[in-house]
Amino acid sequence: MASEPDLLESVTSRYATARKAFARLSNILNKATFKIKRGAPAETIDEIGGRFKLDDYERLTLNELAATKAGAAFIDERAQDINRASFHRSAFALNAFTHLFFVDIAAQLSFSLPQLKFGFALANLLLALIAHASVRQAYRALLAGPNALPPKRRFGGMFANPKYNRAVKKSSRIYAQSAWEEKSLFRPAYFLNAALIFLGAQFILPPERLIFPLSFIIGKISGLFTTMVMVFDIWRGLRAGDAARVAREREVAVYRDLDI
Repeated sequence: MASEPDLLESVTSRYATARKAFARLSNILNKATFKIKRGAPAETIDEIGGRFKLDDYERLTLNELAATKAGAAFIDERAQDINRASFHRSAFALNAFTHLFFVDIAAQLSFSLPQLKFGFALANLLLALIAHASVRQAYRALLAGPNALPPKRRFGGMFANPKYNRAVKKSSRIYAQSAWEEKSLFRPAYFLNAALIFLGAQFILPPERLIFPLSFIIGKISGLFTTMVMVFDIWRGLRAGDAARVAREREVAVYRDLDI
């Protein structure tokens, strides 16, 4: 039988190991599901610096940009884009987990096809990677700053400057891409996920194969979880439609600056 000091040391060691593992998991989840708190420009820059490790030059550039009204609005807009893309990344990762462990369309149709389950999970992981790329793109756009437009006219105002319209069209691309992603990619994916979860919700181990009360508990928990994820997907699909509309409005606002 182990002595009391050895038992205490063993318990302490296991507690420290579990605490490190929990802290590591919390750190990973924090990085994957972060949200930049929007407020005063200086506070937003501090939040961004805490997430993306801004160097001194980048922080100074953003602070100089925040000193102007247009620059502060630009920083807030990019922070919104980063938050939205980060939320999509977390949401599709959650859907991949749900499809892997709580959804089985094939079993509901009385045949076995595990590839279908893995296919839906991988599709959601792919969407999460696309959303992650959108996070990085919004961050790079933030560091690049607002596009400085060339003069509208040249040669003393006698002729239009073609470079001006090209620069305006280039500055609208980020809004056009965002609108397309929200409307044609993320929105249908959320609604499809909700439909698949509704039709194929089933824990990876069917509750009827478990002994009571595990079968009852697992059935209730998995049913509650899948219902919450389904409602969440419907809500995110509606929000994606709103985000697409806002992005399209911003694109149209940019095109109003064209010199026609």
